[in-house]
Formats: sequence, C-alpha cells, structure tokens
Amino acid sequence: MQRVLVFLLLVALVAAPAPAKAAPAGPIAGPGFHALEDARHSADVLDLAPSTTAIVPRRIGASNPLLRREIFGFAPYWELNNHSEWDYNLLTTVAYFGLDVNSDGTFATTGGGATGWNSADLTAVINDAHQAGDRVVVVIKDFSDSSINKIVTTASMQSLIDGTMAAIGSKNLDGVNVDFEPSGSPLYPDIPQGLINLMTAMSSEVHTRYPGSEVSIDTYAGAAGCTPDPSQTCSFRIAQLAPVVDAMFVMAYDSVFSNMPGQAGPQSPINGWTFNDTVDISQYLAEAPASKIILGVPYYGYVWSTRDGSPYSIAISGAQAITYSGAVGNLTCGAIAQTIGWDSTAESPWTAWWSPSTGDPCGDNTGTPREMYFDNATSLGLKYDLVNANNLRGVGMWTLGYDSGHTELWNELATKFTGATPWNSLGGALTSGPDAASWAPNRIDVFARASDNSLEQATWNGTTLGAWVPLGGVLTSDPGAVSWGPGRIDIFARGSDNALWHLSWGSTGWSAWQPLGGSLASGPDVASWGPNRLDIFARGQDSALWHRAWNGTSWEVWQRLGGALTSDPSAVSWGSDRIDVFARGQDNGLWHIAWTGTAWSSWESLGGTLTSGPDASSCSAGHLDVFAARASAAMYQRGYTGSGWTGWLNLGGTWTADPGAVCSKVPGVGGTDVFERGSDNTLWHIEVPAT
Repeated sequence: MQRVLVFLLLVALVAAPAPAKAAPAGPIAGPGFHALEDARHSADVLDLAPSTTAIVPRRIGASNPLLRREIFGFAPYWELNNHSEWDYNLLTTVAYFGLDVNSDGTFATTGGGATGWNSADLTAVINDAHQAGDRVVVVIKDFSDSSINKIVTTASMQSLIDGTMAAIGSKNLDGVNVDFEPSGSPLYPDIPQGLINLMTAMSSEVHTRYPGSEVSIDTYAGAAGCTPDPSQTCSFRIAQLAPVVDAMFVMAYDSVFSNMPGQAGPQSPINGWTFNDTVDISQYLAEAPASKIILGVPYYGYVWSTRDGSPYSIAISGAQAITYSGAVGNLTCGAIAQTIGWDSTAESPWTAWWSPSTGDPCGDNTGTPREMYFDNATSLGLKYDLVNANNLRGVGMWTLGYDSGHTELWNELATKFTGATPWNSLGGALTSGPDAASWAPNRIDVFARASDNSLEQATWNGTTLGAWVPLGGVLTSDPGAVSWGPGRIDIFARGSDNALWHLSWGSTGWSAWQPLGGSLASGPDVASWGPNRLDIFARGQDSALWHRAWNGTSWEVWQRLGGALTSDPSAVSWGSDRIDVFARGQDNGLWHIAWTGTAWSSWESLGGTLTSGPDASSCSAGHLDVFAARASAAMYQRGYTGSGWTGWLNLGGTWTADPGAVCSKVPGVGGTDVFERGSDNTLWHIEVPAT
C-alpha cells in the first residue's frame, strides 16, 4: 500500500454517529477528521530544517485570472515536504495547519505545528504562493471542549486575537482560518455563542490591521441543519456566523459513519442516504449566502475489512483512512480478485478485493475481504459541478499533499474552475504539430502535415471538424498560419530544400506554392498587424531568430534578431505595429522578444521547462496567452494581463508536438482555441478563456 493513513477508527466508533455529522434532529458533534489526523501526526519526527530565508509579500494582481472560484487548500505540517508538487496557480488560498491554541489563548511552542511554523519548507510555501498571488493564512486549531470554552468566554479570547495578529505579521500572511471543533456537549452551552463572539472580534481586528486579508472558520457539514436535542447542542450557528466571517469551510466528508454505521460505504456522497453534499449545500444556502460557502472535499478515502466484499458490506474491523495516492496504489498493486465499481447514487468509485493472511501483493495480509471507497478526479469533478451550479464561493481540499505523485486532481480543478473545456479528439492522422487561423466568427482553419508530407487543411466551426483537404507541397516542418482579413489566409512552411515556402487563400481560391528562399533550421511562424502585412519568423542555421516581412508590395530582406532557439518560434500581434515572438531557449525555458513599433526589445526569459515549442495568441490589445508542453508532456498556459505575467496553468493531456492556438472570432467570447497532436497522432482541441 502507498501512503496509508494508519490510524483505525474502531468498530465502536464506526457504529457511532459520525464526528462531523448528525441525524436530522440530533447534534452536530466533533471532533472531526482534521482533529483525528492532527492527533495521529502529533508524534511524527519531522525532517524540516529551520527557516533562514526572508518572506516576500504577496504579489497583488498576480493570481491566475482564469480562476472563477476560491480554491482553498490545507497545507498540514506533515505534508510540507511535498510542497514542490503543488500548483499554486490553481490555488487562491493556502492554509498552514497549523498552530495549537492553549487554553489561555497563547500558541504552543513545541510539537509538529510549531516545528512546521518555523521551517524552511513553510517559508518556501509562503514565498511560492505569494509569487503566484495566492493568500497564505494560518490555521489556529483547538479540539478540546474545555479549552475552547475558556477561550471564548474569558479574557483568553483577546490573548488569542493578539497572538493571531502577531503571527500574521511575523510571516507577512494574509489572514487566519479558525479550526475549533467542539463536540456539542451540553456541559459547554456557551461555546456556540462564544464562537460567534470570537469570529466577530477576530474579523474586525484582522481586517482593520491587514486590509484584504481573509478570516474563515471550519464548520461541520450538517451544521446548517442542526436541531439540538437534550443531550447535545449545535456547535455552530451558521446564520449568525455568516455575517462576521469572510468564508466558512464546510468539512463535507466522513458522512459514511452516520449514513451507514458499521458498514463500508461512500464517505462523501453527492446523493442518497441522510447526509450528502447536495443536502449539505441546500441547508447552508438556507442560512448563509453562497459567497460565504467553501465546500470541503476529501483527498482521502477509507478501507475496511468486510464480511464479503459486496457493496456496503458489513465491516468486521475499523475504517482505515488512506490518502488519494494510497488509494491509487490499491488499484495498481496487483490485488487478488479485485473488482472496481462506480456507486451511481454517491457518484463515487469503490473497489473490493481479497487480502490473504500472508503473501498479500498489496501488503495488508488481513485474511479478509477488503473494500475501499474513495474520491477520484471524476467524482471530485461532480462535486465541483455542484459548487459551480450553486455559485458557491469555492472549493477546498483536505489536504494538499495527499495526491503526491499524481496530477489528475490538479487537472480536474483546472477543467472545472478555469472555464476550459475538456480536451476532445477530432481525429485525423498528423505527422506534425498543427497551426490555426481564423478569419470569421465560428470559423477556424486548421493546418497540419499529412502522412505523405503534404499540407492538409480542415475547418472547425466550434462544434465539429470538417473533412481534411489536401493542399499539396512537401513539408519538412510544422506549418504556420495567419489571417489578415476576411476570406484571407497565408500559410508558410519549410520545404525539402530547407527554404521558406508560401501558400495563400484569397478571393480566387488557393494560390500555387511560392518559394521565398532562406535556409531554415525550424518551421516558420507568421503574424500580421494589419491588412496585407505579414511578418515571418524562423530559426536560422545559427540557432538565432530570423525575420522577413511582406510590406504590402514586396518582400523585405531577412533580418537577424539574435537569441539561441531550440524550437520553432511563435509570433502574434495584438495591434497595429506590435509583434510578440516566443521560443524555447537553450535552457529549455520560454524566451520572448517584441517589436514595439519603433524597435525590437531585448530577449527576456519567462521561465518554465518546456518540452515543446510554444504557440501564442492575443484576444485583445495588451494581452497575450502562450501555450507549451512542460512536465509529463502536459499542456500549460501562461498569460500576460497587460501589466504582468501570470503563472503557468496546467491544462493537462499528453502531447507529442508544438501546439497551435488562435483566438475565437465570436464577439464577447474571449476564448482561445488550442489544437495539439496527441500520442495517437490525432488532432485534439481545447478551448480556454483568454487572459
């Protein structure tokens, strides 16, 4: 098994009401999974060196402009060493978990939370998040009824607020998340109102001293539907908390222990049973505005030893929590007699297998049937659909790092919250990367090299791709295409003689192929900043960028623009007398040069580690989007907002060529269509919002 969370919830606990759930007329009790995980890791020996680096302030305005929701990720101290895998461009808030609160309102100075707080890894997290424009907030946590009660009913409250203000200031942070998880015991009836008092005072002081900061509180999933009984009270009063916080993080997981005690089952169902995400959201919306609600989702699942391995089988041992990475491990470890299914009510996957007493290929050796319910990219995506459909503030995950070694959960966030369509195959058989041009709304002409090395063209109408049409020629590179006006397309490619060749579409149809000379070491690309104007770029035999222009009446001589290219260049114009050119450099990073109307700029590095050449588009003056394959051959997007560059956004997929990108001509859409060759050599397409 990989990355298994080894604590067990004993059968007695499994058969009891869930820590974070309750029957409709019962309590909303705690502590929840955050508290259980914190306790399990309290004795961890952490390999975290002390910080010696300064903390940089947050870059306001640098956040990914494509994100439509808040993406809130917990970063617990025991996962800090995985921080290099986190995609900060798909996060808006990173919550360090966290600082332990003493009953007098001070913070503990020993333990994992304190060690992580002073570590170089946390400093790296803060700096990386701030560079991407993300908030970083500190989680202050307390899971003891008596301690929580003292804090919210005595002068300890002000001590805690003062300490929180100092903690935020000490690391240049951007707010606080309060994770207090009372049990709902009637012995402490003042806690619910005390939490309202705490959050009211905390919000006021934090917002006054740190404008733009965020103050949030973690709440139980069923708290909005809580009706207390004589034995317990409602721990959270959602309607009263909502006005005094920026956000409530709803811990919408572990409902299996209330829905079906003593059985294996889905921990975070979308439908069915008593508790599910649909019901939870509906109850919260009845008491709080959508703009205050963050739906928490689990990056973990549960494994049970069961009676027979059938769906919802009776458990014969406690539930064993397992990270997403561990769940994937259970699907790939060679388990005996494994079945994999989909729960159509919960809208989540499950699997069952046999674990022998010895020689278990997955390492459990329990001598029992095993059953696992978990969430994957598909089931999480359906939860994200609920967030979008209900216009919630956003989504959050418990926790960052539990998907270590995998990127599919990041890709799902990008798909659901950046407005990008899914990648879809359009068929064909490409022997080059594609390029595209658009001269009318809902018309994009896509060009690529065919299996016989000739040029072929197909038209995309926004829904379907037309048949491929042969256009002749003998290509030894990707084509480059541009349109400078309605009904006009110009195509350029390197021929078998390494010279530049040109083909155009106009009022009389396709021209003949025309040789334009030169000695190219790459495919060309072309931009047009006005009618009857063409600027061609290619890598020369000296690896420098070379430029040749059609000025409306004649071809100008080749011009050397320097640089050290290791890919085809990409060129785009956002307006009259402006051209931006991009290429991969010898360091495999993205490099950029621009014509500003009077002169060429110097080359500048835009970073990254590219595994393909780039392609660029511009949907409005002063704005750019660049696309290239990076790690694991996935497609990435980086945009220029008019004042600065965004970070790299992962668009997923596995690609084998340079992409082709073009702006939609549909008024008001502001989207970019990206075309790529997949590992199956077919043409693939995605549409993403323009920066």
